[in-house]
Amino acid sequence: MNGMLNRTMSSDFPQRLGEKLKQIREHSKLSPDEFAPHVKAKDGAEITSYEDDTGELPVTILIRYARLVNLPLENLVDDDRDLWFGHRVN
Repeated sequence: MNGMLNRTMSSDFPQRLGEKLKQIREHSKLSPDEFAPHVKAKDGAEITSYEDDTGELPVTILIRYARLVNLPLENLVDDDRDLWFGHRVN
């Protein structure tokens, strides 16, 4: 395993992950270029690729997203949980 999350790896890949990553960035009130250094991404284009579900997401960056907003990682990767409170979606 190369430490990347790739949606072709499993049918169980989180379908809402890109949407949640974008919500975190927007909650921070930063553009993709401004946000990139906070999670040690290369640039704003890389951030946009994660949000659009087109880029391979390193696990280390996923963890940085969660830590940045003090969020349990489970809330990011579980499609049945919302970001901020972990409530199950009905």
